[in-house]
Amino acid sequence: MAKKQRTEGAAKRDLTKICAFWSLAIAIVLFVVQLILNAVGVNLGSFANLCTIIATVMLGIAIAFPAWSYACARGKGWKIFCIILLVLYFILAICGNINFG
Repeated sequence: MAKKQRTEGAAKRDLTKICAFWSLAIAIVLFVVQLILNAVGVNLGSFANLCTIIATVMLGIAIAFPAWSYACARGKGWKIFCIILLVLYFILAICGNINFG
């Protein structure tokens, strides 16, 4: 019997699944830690901001790969639009969770 060849597309789909799974897992752990510390009345301060930023970025990574695959199948204009959206997402995920006060 011949061995099955693994295509480049299959490898990309596996990477997407791995990134999505671990990004989701890490984000959930950070959200749970933040929730528990808030429940016991611990003043989280900048640690809460850091947890939220990391969780948001991890979820962004999880959606970036499928979004890029979708855009690549549509053409050059969609790739440019996807890059703009991803850059905006990550800028806003970081800057939007910083408390200036």
